[in-house]
Amino acid sequence: MIQKEKIMLANGQIEDREQLCRSVLEAAKAGKLEIVVSTFCLVEVCKEKNGSVADKIADFFENDYVLPVAVDWFVGVRARQLMQAGHGLKPADACHLATALVANVNDVHTFDGKLLGLNGKLDKTDGTKLKICKPGPLTSAPLFDQQHSI
Repeated sequence: MIQKEKIMLANGQIEDREQLCRSVLEAAKAGKLEIVVSTFCLVEVCKEKNGSVADKIADFFENDYVLPVAVDWFVGVRARQLMQAGHGLKPADACHLATALVANVNDVHTFDGKLLGLNGKLDKTDGTKLKICKPGPLTSAPLFDQQHSI
């Protein structure tokens, strides 16, 4: 969303990623859900020298509808297990998925094809499968009844 991406899909359609993310954000602002985010994001976005994107991410964490989850021992162990499981995950992706698994979120929102391929294949701490999908319009998500991660 911050990068305002619009991507041409193989079928010729334009995927407006900013708008897809914005629908989730608007639902969170309206109190329909909370957004669960790994605190690893604060480090991961520090790729530019001027820091404007990193500052936007840090500011995002300050919203009441955002639930930051720390990369603690349990998340670290789960991330290591994911990396050793042969999914071909990079450390950052493993940390994000482990955060979602440990926090028992209902779904992870991503545009990463490798992560989308893991939809329904990973067990959350509560024993249910993690849904991994692209962000988009929500049908029904009462606050704290559903948790979403973007």
